[in-house]
Amino acid sequence: MKALVCEMCSSPNLIKKDGMYVCENCGTRYTVEEARKMMIDGTVDVQGTVKVDNSAFVQKYLANARRAKQKEDWEEVEKYYNMVEQNDPSNIEAIFYSAYGKAKSTLVDADIYKRQAAFKVLKNCISIIDDRYQVNRRAENEIVINNIADDLASMICSEFVYTEKTNGYGFKTDNRNETYVLFGSLIYAFKAAIDNIKKIDDQPFLHAASIRLYRVAGLTGIGIWNQTVQRWIDEEKRELEASKAKAISAYWSEHTEEKAALDQERESLSAKVENLNAEISSLPEVKAKAQIEAKIGALQQKKSALGLFKGKEKKALQEQISLAYGDLEKVKPSREAAVSPIQAQIDAANARIAEIDKELTKEH
Repeated sequence: MKALVCEMCSSPNLIKKDGMYVCENCGTRYTVEEARKMMIDGTVDVQGTVKVDNSAFVQKYLANARRAKQKEDWEEVEKYYNMVEQNDPSNIEAIFYSAYGKAKSTLVDADIYKRQAAFKVLKNCISIIDDRYQVNRRAENEIVINNIADDLASMICSEFVYTEKTNGYGFKTDNRNETYVLFGSLIYAFKAAIDNIKKIDDQPFLHAASIRLYRVAGLTGIGIWNQTVQRWIDEEKRELEASKAKAISAYWSEHTEEKAALDQERESLSAKVENLNAEISSLPEVKAKAQIEAKIGALQQKKSALGLFKGKEKKALQEQISLAYGDLEKVKPSREAAVSPIQAQIDAANARIAEIDKELTKEH
């Protein structure tokens, strides 16, 4: 009698579940008869196409990799992300972070050649992200690409070991610039990959992630590098607005009835606001206040037109102006009482219009 071992992944971890033997590693299922034959003969004929569900396997390794990343245990990060990539070759997270950990660890090692080799691998991994990007995994990839952009930004701002030398004349030189060149190569690789992804699935998050990374990159360089990065940022901002508009338009083209209802409601509310404003303008209390304000304005203008030696006339006009201001204060309460309930309706309608505008222009 032989030990029961999975035919697909060679794992001995098989359990009996719902009358079947199930491999805990890859998910392959065997009937009781097939399991018995495997223990006797060692093999079982599997007819047709076998699809191995290793999603649980991948999730377990991802969890281990992420825990290692939080602890900055870069050897474990590389190990577990490599295992994820073996089981899920299109997993962008695994492709990037399997190399990111090793590159990160070289920043505390003075060996510039080791650092250059690790960064070359990381750059190559970034360069194939667009090849492995799958539109049907957009939600998952959005999280990953945002994390990649933020972790690259963190990397290029991190401290690193460098070599400093003093020549025979006492002048000191160092090789810091070689590492900054490596940082720049990663930014260029990221931009190329994201630009390619945008060709097949142009989404706002791609532009937003790029802008965040480029802003940080711009703080680390000088001169022409800053100019280049600023140009990229300006381009991404324009493309981001266009991408948002495109996404919003696409959403409403698929929700025409909802949009028509919102447009109709907005039009009705706008007409209501216009009518209510006209109603306020026609109120006797409002007209009375407006007449007094017009009278005050005319008197002030007349007073201003008088010459320097017209003191008596100016005094008389000022008395009229003061009396008019007294009349104005008397009509204010009645005006406010008449306008207030109508203004409340206007405010409520405008608030709803603002909600509709927000709904029509937001990303869904």
